[in-house]
Amino acid sequence: MKIHEIITEAPEREVTVIDRPPVIDKPPVQQKKEVPLYIPGGATVVIMNDNVTPFEVAVEAVVHGTGLSIDEASRRILNAHRNGWSPVASYGSRDIAETVADKIMSHAQNNNRYDEYRPLIPHNGPWPLQAEVLDADQSQ
Repeated sequence: MKIHEIITEAPEREVTVIDRPPVIDKPPVQQKKEVPLYIPGGATVVIMNDNVTPFEVAVEAVVHGTGLSIDEASRRILNAHRNGWSPVASYGSRDIAETVADKIMSHAQNNNRYDEYRPLIPHNGPWPLQAEVLDADQSQ
């Protein structure tokens, strides 16, 4: 029996028809969590500035590795550009921090979306972005 038949057979009763959820024009915005820069007793992932890796590649790699928003990753990469290095994120254990650092470097090395920059940079090979892990107390 269809909904239309139910409504026409029993018009004296009040019927609430829930057809389907509302249509969403665009996917919901995923909230990016903010990753702390210092956790006592933990380990901090640090990005090193280099003269080869494009800014966009570094930002994409940090977003991919840490889950930071693009804006926050951009701020942290810009800080590395100005100061030579920058803490990117801290984690409760060194193992997790090393995994994140490897994920960042691997993403940068395998990123070919910005190959149009290669003729402008005298460098052959993968992007050499370096992410290191320091004890959280060393990164302050």
